[in-house]
Amino acid sequence: MSSTTIRTLGALVATGGVLWGLSWILSPSREGANSQVEIWASAVFQLGLLALLAVMWVTRATGTGRAARGLLAAETVAVVLALAWTVPYLVDANRPTTGLLVVLDAFWPLSMAGLIVVGIVVVVARQWPSPLRWLPLAAALLIPVDIAVAASGASDQVRDLVMGLYLAASYGALGLALVRSATALAGEQMPSRATERSGVR
Repeated sequence: MSSTTIRTLGALVATGGVLWGLSWILSPSREGANSQVEIWASAVFQLGLLALLAVMWVTRATGTGRAARGLLAAETVAVVLALAWTVPYLVDANRPTTGLLVVLDAFWPLSMAGLIVVGIVVVVARQWPSPLRWLPLAAALLIPVDIAVAASGASDQVRDLVMGLYLAASYGALGLALVRSATALAGEQMPSRATERSGVR
């Protein structure tokens, strides 16, 4: 995977996180009343997750062992199935959750929980440079943050604000870090200033 591709995928990670975060603040869904804007933003976020997992796969972020690769494969399947739940709601955000959609709905929290495991493994594997290797775990702690805010008795407005800001900041930082680390992750050598001035002949 080239550094240009990694930069593009990193930009998608950041865009997805920021858009979904903003939708939590500006147009949040409520129990029994989904927001069409939030649903569309969540779809972009999920595409960003697939972009993140693609970079992890190619750069062996979780390590080189079979179990590490299997973890990424399983998480990718979970995100794809969660995205499959999202697709029908892009047209009708409040359509009934029946039949196969009930099963697919379970993959939203499962995929988010799986990201925590992936984040821990990325830290332990030490394949990515610091601080980049810590950012997937920091971003994946979205669920514990949400649980903590809900347990505090905060209002829906406060919860939406905290979640939105956390999403935008954590995944925005992760995406930008991927963009900045693209050359190193791709294994490409940075050209020297002398080479840049003289050009490659």
